Amino acid sequence: MDATRAIRQDHELLRKKLTILGSALQVAPEVRFVLREMSFSLQHLLSDHARREARALELYNQRLPAGSRVSPGRDHADVQHLLRGVNELLLGGMRASLSAVVTRLSEVIDRLEAQMDEQERTVFEFLDHAEPSPVDGAPRERDAEAIESSMSANEILQRFPQTVPLFERLHIDRLQEGYDSVDEIAWHHGLDASQFLEQLRQAVASVPAKS
Repeated sequence: MDATRAIRQDHELLRKKLTILGSALQVAPEVRFVLREMSFSLQHLLSDHARREARALELYNQRLPAGSRVSPGRDHADVQHLLRGVNELLLGGMRASLSAVVTRLSEVIDRLEAQMDEQERTVFEFLDHAEPSPVDGAPRERDAEAIESSMSANEILQRFPQTVPLFERLHIDRLQEGYDSVDEIAWHHGLDASQFLEQLRQAVASVPAKS
């Protein structure tokens, strides 16, 4: 199912980012600015994921009897609140309390991993076995706004071949970075993530996909 596949991909990206973040916390004094970039990137990725997750549950709930509907449960609001607090601290630069940053980011990792584990045990099982009524003839979404910062390079290139020239112009290696998200690619190449995302969307909007 497309909806659960997207959420599973989000979880894979989030876990990858949490692993990198956890490693960075081990040498926190030397990577203050790296932590800032990773924390902001994680906040964007989690925000996109929470919206996509809510849409997926809404889609299924609309097609199921009232007694069978799934509760969205925790929507990661607590983790997003923690991340916003961390980012506010990190905006203080060298004045930020690094011990407070490390403590809060460690809590972010623990809470988010626990929430994803819980979702995969409960909500995912339901969605995997749900059989909502198919929508015959519904076109695949090709709107530029469908590109989000949590999507991988491979997914974007597969769904939107109009973006190939942009990836090539920025010398982004699909073999090495194909599974990286927009946020991660922007970080690796010294790009502003929001500007890179906008460039991708403009590339899709300006060149119609071939039928």
